[in-house]
Formats: sequence, structure tokens, C-alpha cells
Amino acid sequence: MKLIFIGLQVSLISLSFFAEGQKSFTAQQAVQFALANNPLIKNAKLDIDIAKSKVSETFGLGLPQISGSLTVLHYPSITDSPDPKKQNLQKFVVENSPGSQFYIPPSRGGTDNAPDIFALQLANSLTGTVSATQLLFNGSYLVGLKASKTYQELSLMQMKQVKIGLAEQVLKSYYAILVNQEKTKLLDLNLSRLDSTYKETKALFKNGFIEKIDIDRIEVALNNLRSEKQKTERLLQLATNVLKLQMGMQVNEQIELVSKLDEVKPESILPANPTIDYGQRIEYSVLQTQKTLVGLQLKNINAEYLPSLVGLATLGVNSAASKFSNLGNFSEKFRYAPYGFVGISLNVPVFDGFQKKYKYQQTKYSLEKLNNGIKQQENAIDLELNQANINLANAQTNLEIQKRNLDLAQEVVRVSKVKYRQGVGSNLEVTNAESSLKESQNNYYTSLYDFIIAKVDLDRAQGQLVID
Repeated sequence: MKLIFIGLQVSLISLSFFAEGQKSFTAQQAVQFALANNPLIKNAKLDIDIAKSKVSETFGLGLPQISGSLTVLHYPSITDSPDPKKQNLQKFVVENSPGSQFYIPPSRGGTDNAPDIFALQLANSLTGTVSATQLLFNGSYLVGLKASKTYQELSLMQMKQVKIGLAEQVLKSYYAILVNQEKTKLLDLNLSRLDSTYKETKALFKNGFIEKIDIDRIEVALNNLRSEKQKTERLLQLATNVLKLQMGMQVNEQIELVSKLDEVKPESILPANPTIDYGQRIEYSVLQTQKTLVGLQLKNINAEYLPSLVGLATLGVNSAASKFSNLGNFSEKFRYAPYGFVGISLNVPVFDGFQKKYKYQQTKYSLEKLNNGIKQQENAIDLELNQANINLANAQTNLEIQKRNLDLAQEVVRVSKVKYRQGVGSNLEVTNAESSLKESQNNYYTSLYDFIIAKVDLDRAQGQLVID
């Protein structure tokens, strides 16, 4: 038992450490995590659930609709007289003059030329009904059922559209952080190298080999480099927090990016085929689905010209009593009068002031606008793919050039330092070489990031970015 308790404690400690420890992600794992945790994705999933419920709701209109009602009325008495005329019942008033339909002569208790008042119900009444209707035919219902299913398909496409946009954001943020991390490492190396140069220069100054301006020049460069490092580190933290937000993580959580920039192989990435199946682009598929929905709207308007047929059925019971307590006396079956009927209700539209006609025209105009939008989308996809190919080619060329420049700058720094130590070079030459190297390093990693972004843009243009 003690061993079990100790094992449980160890497990809890391990779980606590895992929950509070760093979380490591490759680029694709970061995308997958975002697709599972970002609130935009969760809302898109809820939209799909809403669409499914809408389909069920529409389908339910074709099922029997059953309702029940119970009405109990009581007319409180304002007198003890049994005469209904003196009670608080709802009464009917008729003319009581000779020749009228309900004339009662004085010999039978009537009064000539005076209205007669009488009640047709008792002080208490009960009415209960159960009614059912069944849709037998309605053209709009059939079209609406199909439209609701198409709407569900649209919500699935919109979900994919959100996924693609989110994956693009996460990938760009992820690689931006990797690039800035490399820049920070280079800044540390440059600081270390420049600090060593600064110390060597101070030693030479003490021995009278150089002037103070040489020390000041290096100190200025060193201070600028320290300031740039602090700025880069703050921006790196901000970029990391942005990535956490995109992934659906808490900003105060720890995260580690384990993908490496050297995993990117520019030489293995080729431009895409300039032609594309437009259906591979989710934006195009969304427009096509919207076009289908508009077509169903036109069918629905035409269906409104057709008659609708509904089956009816009602069961009910009426009861009345002078005393309220007698309403619940079920042994007195004579007090309850059941009734029931079945029937069919046919509704035939005849004239609506041309409302459906003009509604149809409006929908047709909307369809034409959608067709124009589809053509424009096709042109936009062609342009985007062409532009993505050009940007990738330019980024690849620029990356090769910046890599060559970086190699040259490193060699220049090495040679200038050797010359300076041997007394055949100047301190200014070393400082300029260090500055050129730093610029070449920044240019190289900027061009590498541009290449990665160009590749992400190309994948999106081809409709190959995600990730279902």
C-alpha cells in the first residue's frame, strides 16, 4: 500500500512537471496544435454543428406536428340567485318585439319591445384538444431541405478556409522566430568578437601603438551592437507571444521551437506548374457552393407558385358544470362530450402582387454577380500563382547571392584581422569588415526568411497548404 502511495506521488509530480514544463513543437506540430486549440477553429466547428442542427430542423418540418391544449373557464358568481340572468355569465342579447326571430310573448314571461337576455353556458367549462398536422406536399420544403444540406457543406468549406489562413499565419510566425533566434546568436558572436577586438585595441593603446580614436570607434560599434541585441531580444519575445496567441496557448506558457532553418533545402524547391485546377483553392470552392445555394433560392421561388397540401386531425372534449368541483367528477361521463375530425387543407397561391416575380429577378441578378465574382477569382488565382512563382525564383536567387556575400564577408574579416595583428592593416579596416559582416549576416537571414515565406505563399497559391 505504501509503495502504491509513493508511486502515485511520483506520477502526480511527473504530471505536474509535464504540465508546467516547456512544450516543444516542430513547425508542423505548431500548426496542428493551432488547428486543435485556436478559438477561430473552435468557432468554425461550432458553425458546422449549427449547420447540422439546421438540417435537422428543416427535416423536422416534414414530420407530424402535434400540439395539445387545455382551457378551463370559471365565471365567478356575484349573486346567490339561481337565475342565470342575475349571474355573472357571458350572455346573449336578442330583440324581443313582435315579429322578431326570438320573440317571447308576455304570456310566456317575455316583455314586448324589450331585449331578452339569456346565457348559453354554465359557470364552469373545460375544453381539451389534441391536434396534429402532416405536411403532404410543399415544393419549398423539398428545396429547403436540399439547401440546408448545401449550407452544411459550405460550413465545412469555411472551416477549411479558416484552417488554411491560420496555418499560413503560424508558419510565417514560426520561421520568423527561428530567423530572429539565429540573428540573436550572431549578435552574441559579433559582440564577443568585437569585445575581444576592443580589449586588444585597448592593450595596443596602452603600449602607445594606436591612437585613442581607434578605441572610441570600436566602443561606438560595440555600444550599437549591444543596443541592437536588446532590441532584437524584446522583438523576439513579442513574436513568440504572437505565435502562442495564434496557436491558442496562454501567453505566459513556455514554448520551444525545435525545427531548424537548415532543414529548408532551397535547391530542392522548384517553381510550380503555372496552370492549376481552380477547385484546389478553397476560396473558389466556397464561391461555387454559394452559387449552388443561389440556384436553390431560384428553385425555391418557383416552388412557391405550387399549391401546398396539409393533412389535419383533431381530438377534443368539452365539459361544463355549475359547480367547479363537478368538472373533475369523471364518474359523470355525461358531462364530457368528445369530438374529433380529420381533414385536408389545400393552399393555392393565386396572386401576390408580383412579389415572387421580382424576388426571382433579384436572385437572378445576384447569381450574375456571383458568376462575375467566380471569373474574377479565376483571374486572381492565376495572377497569385504566377506572382508566387516569380517571388520564389527571386527569393532563391537573392538567397544564393547573400550566401556568397556572407562567405566573402567572413573571409574579409579574417584577413583584415590577420593584417591588423601583423601591423600591415588598420583598425578602421577591421571595424569596416566587422560592420560589413554584420550586414551580410542580416541580409542572409532576411533573404532566407523571404525564401521560406515565398514557399509558404506558393503552397497556398497551389491550394496545398493544409491539412484537413
